[in-house]
Amino acid sequence: MPHHKIKAVRIEETQQQTDLSPAQKKFNGLIQKIDTQKKLLATWQEVIPQYQQEIAGKLNPLRDAFRDHQADMVVMLDALYTTQKLAHNQRDKIAHLITSICEELIGQHGREDLKPLYDCYSEQDYDAAVQEADEMASEYFKSMFEQEFGVELDDDEFDCSDPEEMAARLAEKMQERHKQAQESRSKRKKSAKQLEKEAREQEEEANVSKSIQAVYRQLVAVLHPDRELDPAERERKTELMQKVTVAYGKRDLLQLLELQLSVEQIDQSKINNIADDRLKHYNKILQNQLEELQQEVAHMELDIRRMTGLAPYAHLSPKRVFALLNENMRTLRNQINRIQHDLMLFNDVKQFKSWLKGYRIPTSGFDPFF
Repeated sequence: MPHHKIKAVRIEETQQQTDLSPAQKKFNGLIQKIDTQKKLLATWQEVIPQYQQEIAGKLNPLRDAFRDHQADMVVMLDALYTTQKLAHNQRDKIAHLITSICEELIGQHGREDLKPLYDCYSEQDYDAAVQEADEMASEYFKSMFEQEFGVELDDDEFDCSDPEEMAARLAEKMQERHKQAQESRSKRKKSAKQLEKEAREQEEEANVSKSIQAVYRQLVAVLHPDRELDPAERERKTELMQKVTVAYGKRDLLQLLELQLSVEQIDQSKINNIADDRLKHYNKILQNQLEELQQEVAHMELDIRRMTGLAPYAHLSPKRVFALLNENMRTLRNQINRIQHDLMLFNDVKQFKSWLKGYRIPTSGFDPFF
């Protein structure tokens, strides 16, 4: 199917009008911002599958290899603990290493087979400890949410172990509260000023819809493929009508105007001389379209931040995403080389004890070794 280039819409200065009106400037500004957001959205839509492919094909195998080596180290440390004559402080270090690695592998990577080792060296049951921590966290967050949102939550509605379900329950509570507030407001008698404002908003929305419908009908009248006898021209119009239908369904005024330009249904002079009252409606539509695009980009970038672990305030760009991915892979390769070296070293008890002498139990709870 042939490709048709869509012309860009923009109000241009003319000899008769060298200075654009505020509405015309706003129209151009909104179109430029929409174009920027569309390009950004298209970039992320292209980048995300590539990024996910790199994670699946390169990063995840490195993560799996490192976790396997960690599990090997736990088994080796357990064997050394039970077979070698060791000082009290050496045993404390080994116990700390085993529980730290097991806690990470069980909690974050589902290595249930390591629970017996964790229970043995931590002197507490892993499942019981997790349940106790979850109950404390649940009580804390439940209290925080109730104070923040002014809702009461039953224990069965608030489960920290299932954040998605918890968010759904909270959303239901908030919607119920919002509905009650709306019903309460609707029972109150509206003032003349409120009624006037509502009537204005309804009229404006009706005018906005009429503006989109007018452009749509003009395009349909020219492009309807059933009225075309020439097969090639019918194919061209069919392709364009599909674009028109999609754009109208999305209330995408900019796409509809671009299609009008591309089929020469309107020319630049008509764009330059859009009446102010119609331009006002156009700007309203374009502003809504821009906000929807910005929201779509924001949601997509939020997903990317979750995948990359980037903080909400950190700079985000496709280049940075792949740079972070490469940095993570370099770090993992270094960690794998290091743990492989240590596993080889542990085969010699003398070298192992020397290695253990240099190891310090971190006081912060964070072990930089792992």
